[in-house]
Amino acid sequence: MSMNIGMSGLIATSEQMNSISHNIANVGTAGYKSSRTEFQDIYAPEFGGGEMNGVEVAAIRQSFKNGTTTPTGRNGDLAINGEGFFMVENKGQQMFTRNGVFNLDKDGNLVASDGSHLQGYGVSGTGQIQTGTITDLTVETGDMPARSSTKVNMEVNLDANSPAIDPKTPFDPEDPSTFTSSATTTVYDSLGAEHEVTQYYVKTADNTWNVNYVVDGDKANVQKTTLAFDDKGKLTTNSSFDLAFTPNNGSANQTIKFDAAETTQFGKEFAITKNSQDGHAPGQVAGWYFEGDGRVFARYSNGQTKVQGQVSLARFPNQEGLQQAGNTRWTQSFSSGAALVGAAGTGQLGNVRTGMYENSNVDLSSEMVNLMSAQSNYQANAKTIKVAQEMTQILFQNL
Repeated sequence: MSMNIGMSGLIATSEQMNSISHNIANVGTAGYKSSRTEFQDIYAPEFGGGEMNGVEVAAIRQSFKNGTTTPTGRNGDLAINGEGFFMVENKGQQMFTRNGVFNLDKDGNLVASDGSHLQGYGVSGTGQIQTGTITDLTVETGDMPARSSTKVNMEVNLDANSPAIDPKTPFDPEDPSTFTSSATTTVYDSLGAEHEVTQYYVKTADNTWNVNYVVDGDKANVQKTTLAFDDKGKLTTNSSFDLAFTPNNGSANQTIKFDAAETTQFGKEFAITKNSQDGHAPGQVAGWYFEGDGRVFARYSNGQTKVQGQVSLARFPNQEGLQQAGNTRWTQSFSSGAALVGAAGTGQLGNVRTGMYENSNVDLSSEMVNLMSAQSNYQANAKTIKVAQEMTQILFQNL
């Protein structure tokens, strides 16, 4: 009986040594979660059957406590600050992980080191996140086509203290004495070519200004509108002007709406507070990056960005019920319950931190102490077997 009890102790302690050794071996593994061995006693009462006393392993329980994070500055590294798992798929099997180190493969797929595809929400043709469907996250590798400019938002302050210029004075963009101030906007045609539109502001009387529009320095095609202000410097006339022109490079005829709704006339120097337009040149993919809400963007050589999708996170009613799948992956089980999926920062899901990854949550100091304790337990159980064997030999010798 004593030998059997000691043997149960050796077997159980060997399992504990396996868990401790596994933890120590993975102290540097990103997203790894430590485990501990839990024991329970085996007791066979004198009456009621059973021939075995001792100990056995009750469970190998994992700790899902968050690990520390290591900043890397790398676009593809993510860490979850709080509850949740990244979702990855490999050969049709969905798995979950805290290892947020991802790369872009040759086909534009966001993948883990083993080729598993990062899962998330895709985008519609208009660039809207499609939160209803989980799919592989990809980054477009094709060029971004040009977009012709259709609107310019121009916000300036015209200096009310400027002297008026005689309305009979012919306007000449090359003669600064014929205009008061100017501002230039770069716009794009349907082929992505740039054009310079300069607005020349001419004060003709108190609270009254002419605006002359010149495209690419073409003095032969000057278009004009008038702006009027009240005695508080607020615009009182129509705030928009449609500028029509025909590029000379074969692109389509173009009309651009210039919006001057926020233009003011105060008694201070001329200043441009906003000068934006909605067109751009064609561009090639120059990189990609994650935002803090899990959205992934492609960055183009023309300075534009375009959303490609959004990382989805999953949590479980009982995460300790997850089934280990290796490579710091888990799969859901009956015990864990079904995955509850959502975007980062929603519900009880944690936020995504970019440019860093989560370290193993193994406490090496504690594991070394546990290792010494397990070694002592193993030696003690081995000693009980040896003593039981010696006692048996004594018994046989005296029969």
